[in-house]
Amino acid sequence: MFTFSGKVIKGEGRGKKIGTPTANLDNISLPLNYGIYLVEVDFDNNIYTGLLHFGPKKTFNMNISTEVYIHNFKADIYGRKLKLKVLKKIRKIIKFKNVNKLIQQIEKDKEELSSV
Repeated sequence: MFTFSGKVIKGEGRGKKIGTPTANLDNISLPLNYGIYLVEVDFDNNIYTGLLHFGPKKTFNMNISTEVYIHNFKADIYGRKLKLKVLKKIRKIIKFKNVNKLIQQIEKDKEELSSV
């Protein structure tokens, strides 16, 4: 398992628009292969499960990002530090034909959260 920290920075708000808000992190130099990972997120000594996206946003033709969806979490955490523990890789990053296909895959990815 690999652990790292990152400060939450402003993103484009795309995750929120498609129903899966993410916290964008300032750390894009990780010793991980690009992909989607199951993670534990430590925020203020509370542990949450989440999904980490690390790599290019292929569907949107965008550069590398490190962002995390935190399950059952709603708080304004801009500028705050998160500590993440990578538990396992779920899948590689895929370029989807459209946003609806991406949303369908994210919903499948979220099923992994119940395995923690």
